[in-house]
Amino acid sequence: MAKRGVFDFDSLTPSLQALLPRIDAAVDIVFDQYEAVAETHARTNAPWNDQTGNARGGLFAQHDSTPMVEHSLTIYGTMPYTFWLEVRWSGKYAIIGPTMFEIAPNMAADLAAAVSRAVGK
Repeated sequence: MAKRGVFDFDSLTPSLQALLPRIDAAVDIVFDQYEAVAETHARTNAPWNDQTGNARGGLFAQHDSTPMVEHSLTIYGTMPYTFWLEVRWSGKYAIIGPTMFEIAPNMAADLAAAVSRAVGK
């Protein structure tokens, strides 16, 4: 006989264990999509005039994740002077920061929608 307030059957834990991988997979897909969006935006909208094309061609975005723990999207440049393009002249030639500000609202909305779909709402 079960004591009052004690459950013999836990129906919540199995449901949550099935839900978390679905949410993580949905988030993973959105981050992968925005990896390409961020890279394209940065390369297309870089405000400088190319001399060699190396700085523009060296702009990349990378999605890293630890499953069911964290996801990150990094936008970076591979040229040694990329840092100076971002900070010199009060950011006149910056593209990494502006790309993040440009894509963040749409990415947040897409993440919320993806999680809602994964949850079944």
